[in-house]
Amino acid sequence: MAEPSAKAAKPGIETFRSSNDAPVVDPGKIVGAAKMAARTASVVGFGCPVVDWPHHIRVVIPAGRNDDIRLVEDFGILGHSAGRTDELERCVISRPRWNAIAEVAKQEFNTRLRDKGLPAGRWQSGDNKVERILGTELLTLAWAVAAADEGDVAAIVASWMSLQSSERLWLAGRVLVNSSDRVRRGLALLLSGGPLAEREPSFKAASAQKSTDGLPLFEIS
Repeated sequence: MAEPSAKAAKPGIETFRSSNDAPVVDPGKIVGAAKMAARTASVVGFGCPVVDWPHHIRVVIPAGRNDDIRLVEDFGILGHSAGRTDELERCVISRPRWNAIAEVAKQEFNTRLRDKGLPAGRWQSGDNKVERILGTELLTLAWAVAAADEGDVAAIVASWMSLQSSERLWLAGRVLVNSSDRVRRGLALLLSGGPLAEREPSFKAASAQKSTDGLPLFEIS
């Protein structure tokens, strides 16, 4: 009796045969194919490529006006290939605090999307997909505002707007290393002084690039 054939791999995923003739997925080729597809894919939400399993930030906005907003990191194919968890909840922010940052973030991201000839996004009830780099910048703002004193929110928003993309990513990287309440509170205090007149020497694009391995749309060059 003939042995049953192995299940076919998903489209775009290359496999090779191990010594026992079982199909094995090559993680390096999976990630490479995903990044290549993302360069030419259409986008949804705020610049998130329409490909299988994109690594992105998902902003979950409940229909209820008093419900908290959740920011979830979906690791996509990068997480699957590395054997990591599928997703992690990165931030929970109250509705009033979210309302204080939603319009600013939308305008900032849409300006950059239009510069790349991509369609603008908008916040709506349900899941909102945000491209990985833009989403990480959003996390920096959301963490700080969620942990801030009420009177510091406007100053934090102004500080975030004054920062370059690489600086926002650098700050996000520091929080991700130790994502405790104390660290997020420290971020809020750092940004609460208002726009920085001088850049800190530790804010370097190279550091941001090492801490982010997202899709190509907004990678630091």
